Amino acid sequence: MPPSKVLPLYLLAGLFAPLGVIAPKALAPLLLAAALWQWGLRWRDWRDGRWRRPFQGASAVMAGLIVAWTLLSGLWAVDGMAALTTCAKLAGVLLATLILLDGLKRLEAADNGPLRQTLIWSFAVALLILAFETVSDAAGHNWLVWQGRSQDFDLTVLNRAGIVLLLALWPTALVLWRQGRRPWALGAVLAALAVVMSGVSSSNQIAAVLGLTGVLLAWFLGPRLPRALALVVAVGVLAAPVLPSSWLAPQRLAPHFDKTQYSALHRLNIWHFTARRISDKPIMGWGLDAARRIPGGDTKLAGGGNLMSMHPHNASLQIWLELGAVGGLLAAILLVGLWLRVAALAGRASRAAATGLLLSG
Repeated sequence: MPPSKVLPLYLLAGLFAPLGVIAPKALAPLLLAAALWQWGLRWRDWRDGRWRRPFQGASAVMAGLIVAWTLLSGLWAVDGMAALTTCAKLAGVLLATLILLDGLKRLEAADNGPLRQTLIWSFAVALLILAFETVSDAAGHNWLVWQGRSQDFDLTVLNRAGIVLLLALWPTALVLWRQGRRPWALGAVLAALAVVMSGVSSSNQIAAVLGLTGVLLAWFLGPRLPRALALVVAVGVLAAPVLPSSWLAPQRLAPHFDKTQYSALHRLNIWHFTARRISDKPIMGWGLDAARRIPGGDTKLAGGGNLMSMHPHNASLQIWLELGAVGGLLAAILLVGLWLRVAALAGRASRAAATGLLLSG
């Protein structure tokens, strides 16, 4: 395959991890830029008579259904214009993803060794950057990113960077493993986990432990694990509105938290409030992007913070809140499809890496 055909994928592989740990919100423009570039190459194929339909299969169908429902939810959303804007962003991300996945499929029969090396080196750079920022209390961010502001930022500013590193870890480890560089693959895993566990994000630390546990179990259990996780995740998404008022009720768990753990208790109160609002409109939801505008969300809690400031801090609950049971069902189907795709992967290493990636996500 000519090098020009894979340049957008080199752009994504080379910049995803380093850019993600420096400025995570820049990943969306990077994704869109790479997709537009890839689409331009496809346009040239069409012009030269080599066009083929790029969007096929269940992924394209699911993306279409999700966009259609989010667009329709703008009719009853709390803020219709905000819903349309968010829908356009979501559609852009999904379309860009489909375009780039199509580009990757065209690489399956080609020699993409240089692309793999690009992925490895970009991960190494990201790992070094995040390790430095972690041990230096975000010195780089405070000097460069936030220069000119009077406020100093602590390690929480690196939370998103830790997420990006975890997402880049398992594909990189898989590439190293397939190349026969297994000590390097294990070293990459241990180094990334050490950096993430040195951070302050409990969510990232849980994701790291879950990802590693999933990799080890998938290695020995084979396709049975992702198939079981498909069921677990589907039940979790569909049962999400019930849990905050039962097993995770803040009144039930409050005696188990002390003053230093108020952040976790605050999260439970947010989830409980979200579940109550879901019960008001359980089928259709409040409309896309309604979470930040939900009635009662600005109510102050006795311990500090609002019942909801921007979002529920839980993807399943936010989908239910904004898109109702229809959105929850679409999310469950999408996740089941992803897990079944992992189960269908050939090779123990591929299934293990994909399980770690998806569990961390």
